[in-house]
Amino acid sequence: MPNFIFCIHNHQPVGNFGHVIEDSYENAYLPFLKAVSKYPSIKLSFHITGYLLDWLLENHKEYIEMLREMVKKGQVEMMGGGYYEPILAVIPPQDRIGQIKMMSDKLEEIFGKRTRGMWLAERIWEPQLPVYLKEVGMEYVVVDDYHFVKAGLRKEQLAGYYITEDMGVTLKVFPGSERLRYVIPFKTVDKFMENIRWVETLGSNPAAIFADDGEKFGTWPGTHQWVYAEGWFDKFLETVSENKELIKPVTFSEYMDSNEPIGRVYLPTTSYMEMGEWALPAEASQTYTNLINEIKTWQDRDRIRRFLQGGFWRNFFAKYPEANWMHKRMLLVSEEVRSVVADSSAHLKGAHKWATTSHLYKAQCNDACWHGIFGGLYLPHLRTAVYENLIKAENMLEGEGERGEAKTSNLYPHTSNLTPMVQEADFDADTFNEILVRTQSLNLFFSPHNGGSLIEMDYRPKAVNLSNTLSRWEEGYHYKVKAQGQGGHAGEAKSIHDLRMSKEEGLENYLFFDKYQRVSLLDHFFKKEERFDAFRKSAHEEMGDFFCKPYKSMSQGSGARGQNSKGMNIVLSRAGKVRNQQVTLEKSLLINGDEVEIKYLIKNTTSNSKLQTPNSELSFRFGIEFNLIFPCCDGSEGFYDIPGQDIKDRGLGSSGEVVGIRQIDLVDKWTKMRVSFIFNKDTSVWRFPVETVSISEAGFERIFQGACLLFFWDISMDKTFEAGFKIKIESI
Repeated sequence: MPNFIFCIHNHQPVGNFGHVIEDSYENAYLPFLKAVSKYPSIKLSFHITGYLLDWLLENHKEYIEMLREMVKKGQVEMMGGGYYEPILAVIPPQDRIGQIKMMSDKLEEIFGKRTRGMWLAERIWEPQLPVYLKEVGMEYVVVDDYHFVKAGLRKEQLAGYYITEDMGVTLKVFPGSERLRYVIPFKTVDKFMENIRWVETLGSNPAAIFADDGEKFGTWPGTHQWVYAEGWFDKFLETVSENKELIKPVTFSEYMDSNEPIGRVYLPTTSYMEMGEWALPAEASQTYTNLINEIKTWQDRDRIRRFLQGGFWRNFFAKYPEANWMHKRMLLVSEEVRSVVADSSAHLKGAHKWATTSHLYKAQCNDACWHGIFGGLYLPHLRTAVYENLIKAENMLEGEGERGEAKTSNLYPHTSNLTPMVQEADFDADTFNEILVRTQSLNLFFSPHNGGSLIEMDYRPKAVNLSNTLSRWEEGYHYKVKAQGQGGHAGEAKSIHDLRMSKEEGLENYLFFDKYQRVSLLDHFFKKEERFDAFRKSAHEEMGDFFCKPYKSMSQGSGARGQNSKGMNIVLSRAGKVRNQQVTLEKSLLINGDEVEIKYLIKNTTSNSKLQTPNSELSFRFGIEFNLIFPCCDGSEGFYDIPGQDIKDRGLGSSGEVVGIRQIDLVDKWTKMRVSFIFNKDTSVWRFPVETVSISEAGFERIFQGACLLFFWDISMDKTFEAGFKIKIESI
C-alpha cells in the first residue's frame, strides 16, 4: 500500500504588505487548515516560515490554536527551517545555525515538540549543508525529485528517502514529486489516484510525496474558486480518507521511523526545475525555455530531458548587480554583528543583542534577492525591508536606537557629526574597492571604479536606503510580452508556470532596457541637441569617456581625502576625452551630518597641436544623474517640490523638464522625509520614472523602480566650468 506524505509550505516574505498576507490567510491558509482538520486520518507535514508565524501569532491566534490541537492529536508534524527563510548556502555558517535554532526553539515553545526535519528555502541544495543541519538537530530535509534525477536516478527509484553525507555527517533526504506538484491541485482527483496506483508498483511500502506551497490552495489566480468553491479540495480529502486500503497518510517522521533508506545519494547543487530557467541570463533563459517546450513534443522526451539542467541559483548575483550588492551588504552587517557579539565588553547585550540579531536575520530573507515567477527582487517594498533591517542592525550596533536616535556609545565614537567614519574595501566582491562614509545620519557608498558613482545612500534616522532602485534589465520572458502586443493569445492557465496574462494593455511599449546599473552621481557628456526621450529610453549617445569609467579617489599622497572641522572630504577625478579633446573632471564631496556638498570642476586641458589650438572651445551638455526611491514609491504620498514653480504633475512617477531652477525637493509624506538638491547656479532637470515590466503569480505587470533625475547645463567653455550643489536629507 502506498504511503502518502502531504507536505505544505506556507511563506510570506519579510516586508510584505499586511493586506496581502491577510488575503492569503482568508483565501488559502484558513480554509485549507479548516478543511484538513475535519479529516483526522489525513496527516500533514507542515512548515510555516517565521515571519508568517509571527504575523499569525499577532493577528490570528485562533489559527495557531487550531494548529496546536492538530499537533497534539498527531495529525500534524511541524517542520523547521531558517526562521526568515534564508538561502542557507549563501549566509554565513553562524547565521545558518542561528536561524534554524531560532525556528526550532519557537516551534517547541508553541507546540511543545522539537522539530526533526526542515523545509529548505526554494529547495536550494548545496553539498556542504549536512554538517550544519545536523549540528542543529535536523534529521531530514525535503527537496524535489529533480535533484535526484540530476544525480542520475530515475523517478521510479524515488518512492522513499535516501541518505547523503558531507565529511561523514549523514542526513536523510526526501524527494518531493514534480508530477504531483503539477497535479495537486490543478488536475482532477482521478489524476492523483492514477499517480498513487503508479507509485504502488515501485516496491515495498513506497511513498508518494507532495511538497509544495500552501498558497497554491487559494491564493494563486483562480485557485480559490477551483479548490474550495468548486469542491476540489473536499473531494481530494474524501478520496484520501476513504481509500484506506489504497493510501496510507503519514508524516515524514512516521515514514522515516518505519522504513529504511533506499540507498545513498550525492545530490548536485540545484533547486527545483523552474528555478534553473529563471537563474539563467535573459538570452539563455529564453533559449532554454524554448528547448524544454520543444523537447516536450519529442517521442523520446523523457530520455533527453532527464539530462538537461538550467542555471544555478547563485547566478542571480551575476544577473542582477542590485541583488549582489544587497547580499554583500548583508555579509558586511553579519560580520559587524558577529564582531560585536563576540566582544564581551561591548554594549550589545540581552534584548538589545536579540533585536540586533533579529534585524540581521530578517535581512537574510531570500525573496528580494532573485526573480522568476516568484521571487521579489522586482518588488521595491521587499528590497526596502532588507535595507531597513540592515540599517536598523547597524544603528543598534553603534549604540543607537533602531531608527538612528543618537545615544552615547563608547563602541563607535566616530558616529559624531564632526568625525565621520570612512572605510575603503571591496564590499561587493568585484576586486575593486568602494568607499564607505558613515555619519550619525548617513551611510554613503561610493564606487570610484564605476564612474565615481554613489551606489548607496542611507538616511539612518528613517532606516531608508534612498538608492534602492532597480535597473530595467532584459528578461527571458519579455518575448511573450511582445507577442501579446502583436495580438498573441493571452489565454489563462490554472498553473502560474504557464501564465500569459497582463495586468494592463500596452506593456510592450515599456520594453526598453538599461545599459548600466542605475546608481547616482553618474557623469554624462551629451551633445546639446540630445533628446529627453532618448535619455529616458537609455538610447542616448555619450560624447565623452567618463560615464561609468574608473575615477581616482585621490586617497593617497595628496591628502585630498580627510577630516576637517566641517566634515569628511573626498575627491574623485578622471582625465579623459570629450569630442577628442583632453578634459579632466574633479568632483569634491564634503560630507557632514545629514548634508553632502558636491563641487564639480571641469577643465579643458587640450595641448597645442596642428589640429587644435590651446584650450579650444568645447560645446556640450553636461549632466549628473541620480536614481532615487522612497518607501512610498510613486504613490500619492510622494511628490516633487520646486520652490517658485508649480508643475502640473508633481508625483514621483511623473516625467518632464524644468529649467532655470535653484532647488528641487523630493518628499515622502508617508515616511516623513525630504531630500533637497540645492544648486549654486541655474540648473535644468529632466525627470522620469524608471519602470520595469516583470512577471508575477498574477501575470505581467509594470512596476515603479525609482525616479531618475538628470541635472544638466549647456556649456561652451574654453578653459573651465564649475558647478555645485548640496544634498540635504531631513525628517519632516
